[in-house]
Amino acid sequence: MLRLWLKRILIAAVLAGALLGLAEYNLATAASGYDSIVRLANNRKQKTDYDRLFDEDLFKSITIVFTETEFTALLDDMKAYFEKYGTYQDNTMHKVDMIYADGEGNTFTVREVGFRTKSNTSRNLPMTLDWRGREIWHQTSFQLQFDATFDYGARSNEYAVLSSREVFNLDQLNFEYCKTVAGEVDEAMISESYAYKLYRRAGLDVANASYGLVYLQVGEETIPYGFFTFIEPIDQNFLKRHFDADIAREYGDLYKCTDTAGVADLGLDFAAKAGVNDIPANIRFSYALKNNTNDGMRSTHPALASLVAVVNGDDFERDIASVLDVDAFVRYLAMGFLIGNTDDFRFNFNNYYLYFDVYDGPATMIPFDLDSSLGVGKHQDPTGNHGVDYDLFPASDANNGLVDRVLSIPVYRDLYLDYLEEYAILYFGYENYAAEYAVAKALYEDVLIAEDHLGNQLFDPRNSEWYFTVKATTVTSALAALRG
Repeated sequence: MLRLWLKRILIAAVLAGALLGLAEYNLATAASGYDSIVRLANNRKQKTDYDRLFDEDLFKSITIVFTETEFTALLDDMKAYFEKYGTYQDNTMHKVDMIYADGEGNTFTVREVGFRTKSNTSRNLPMTLDWRGREIWHQTSFQLQFDATFDYGARSNEYAVLSSREVFNLDQLNFEYCKTVAGEVDEAMISESYAYKLYRRAGLDVANASYGLVYLQVGEETIPYGFFTFIEPIDQNFLKRHFDADIAREYGDLYKCTDTAGVADLGLDFAAKAGVNDIPANIRFSYALKNNTNDGMRSTHPALASLVAVVNGDDFERDIASVLDVDAFVRYLAMGFLIGNTDDFRFNFNNYYLYFDVYDGPATMIPFDLDSSLGVGKHQDPTGNHGVDYDLFPASDANNGLVDRVLSIPVYRDLYLDYLEEYAILYFGYENYAAEYAVAKALYEDVLIAEDHLGNQLFDPRNSEWYFTVKATTVTSALAALRG
């Protein structure tokens, strides 16, 4: 019996020692970053989350969680940038957590996500103090970067996890609020997202978009931040989804084209306006190369140079199809004309990407920034009528070398007219827009009001029915008159 008790005591001692050792092991692994790596990883089903994010019939909210220290650092960095350059366009990434929730009960948290404000003319501080020191909150567009690595060393486990992390099958996600443009605010709220959908229905490779509510949590304070459009970025992940890589699994050059440093008109002066942005030094290019930036061969922008040479050359009709996906470009012109966005390449040499297929292939033009569409926003129409009465071939086409020359070729001119007719009849009916608008209003309006969100709270169809109806009628009537 004594031996049995001694044996039990010995076993208990061994078990206690093992448990103590396991506790010490867990403490050591936590200190070495094991728990940190687990908390940073995202092992969710990416495709499912992507589909939910861009499901317009599903209520969604995203909460951005700042520590008070990190939020103060965001404001300080933006103010310092303004003091130096006169603009708030600082792109320093600040560490936040993101909480996603939707109407189906799905919720998850992603730790240590990069946050920065975005946009050009509409970017502002998310919070200021009034003369009595009271907090005044402001909507501003922003970006979440899911693969931000912050100050983790390149050889650390945290860096390895974060640098390859995706959420919603994305490296980044853009958020746009309903801005007031030329005294107008888009009370219909869904117009930008719907404009992207129309381009997709026209067979173009463009970003996916949806919308939902955003909350900012700073320390213990939660700010109902308003209704935002969620927009997929045009980046390497986008290229993987829409284009083929070469045998080395590499992709061609991608340029973001804006009027940042002069219009991106594909003119012969392109070289001075092309390069890699250096945001800390406030150096930005109208043709900003977004990938392949470490390849010295790209410093002369050979693919872009080839396109510009043909656009401005003597053999345009013979060579244009070898440097540009002309069918996609004509689709872009036709649907762009219908949605009425004049802050684009055709009317303003602005807001498009150029992707050159695997270095030596034709370029594809990809539109973005569609907040001035479907009867609202910034327009070039001097009558204030949102372009509903524009000629099918506006006089301004003569000032755009690529548009003018493409549409002067009979086969492409006819193709443009065919696409206008097809899109006006098949995709430009007000009924589909009205149905999506009604769902969005039912999902979000009561919450926006009850929680007193920033920005627009009341959905209103504004002039949407008029715009869809009159634009489609004008186009079909003009086509009938032109064709006799």
